[in-house]
Amino acid sequence: MDSIEYSVIIRTTGMAGQKYLKLLKAISHLEPQPQEVIVVLPEGYELPAERLGWETFYFCRKGMVRQRMAGIKACKTDYALICDDDVSFPSDFVKKLHQPIEKGVGYFSAAPLYSFLPNEGKETIIDMIMANAVPTILHRKTRYVSVLKSTGYSYNKHLDRSVTRYYETQAAPWTCFYADIQALKSLELDKETWLDAHGYSALDDQTMFYKAWLMGFKTIIVSDAVYEHMDARTAIRDNRNPVLYSRSFNRVVFWHRFIYSQQREPIGKLLSQTAFLYRLIWIEIWKILSLMRHRMSWKECRVCRKGFLAAIKYLKSDKYRELPPIIRG
Repeated sequence: MDSIEYSVIIRTTGMAGQKYLKLLKAISHLEPQPQEVIVVLPEGYELPAERLGWETFYFCRKGMVRQRMAGIKACKTDYALICDDDVSFPSDFVKKLHQPIEKGVGYFSAAPLYSFLPNEGKETIIDMIMANAVPTILHRKTRYVSVLKSTGYSYNKHLDRSVTRYYETQAAPWTCFYADIQALKSLELDKETWLDAHGYSALDDQTMFYKAWLMGFKTIIVSDAVYEHMDARTAIRDNRNPVLYSRSFNRVVFWHRFIYSQQREPIGKLLSQTAFLYRLIWIEIWKILSLMRHRMSWKECRVCRKGFLAAIKYLKSDKYRELPPIIRG
């Protein structure tokens, strides 16, 4: 275990400041140390002032998926810790995440991140009604997150963290995860060009992990692995219209490509259509309520509608039909 040969791949814009410095300090304390640290920035951005002194910098077109894939392509080791620029972790973090991969339990691993799950109370009830996020009833002893036919997810907040336990998952945040690089390249995420097409990559994390699940590459959540995400969802706050457009567009494409099209029986397709239609109806109801409460403008509603209609058009295009088929594992 002390001789793991792995890299750290960081996606950044170079402007995270003290949060990025905290990440670098966490990397410097990792045991064992990574073979290389790869930092990927968008073209035209300045290098961060904070440095380890031995990292390698790369540039590519701006985009959450593009920057991830540029770092993965540059990686020379068999494994990598892949993270955003605003996380921190203890020195034994990689050892814990490497273990299930070494045992052959999965190809990807991550720590649970409860801050990305709905808060208890009113938020949970609303998410349940909208089929967005539902506390799990099944699989509580074996699974962390399951993707629903509505494109929402069910989640398990009751992991046993007193000891090391492994939970399978169909989705996880892209903020920080560990990967078998060859398996990650096999997913061909760079071919999913629709993810990065509109200034924000909505559902990029769910797309990667669920595509991996469909192809037979399991992701494992290590119950007692811990990390800190210091600045969740800043891109959402600073980029609202592209976020709304991308959410509408990408959700439709994700549903059609990874849920509806993967159903082998007519009943499965019907259930998928019903679940997604139910979700869309509640999204429209939520927009009306948001307008009444002045939490959304008519302009933002039109942005959402444009994204939805553009996605329907995209599904009928040659560009969509030319996407590589998903080889089920």
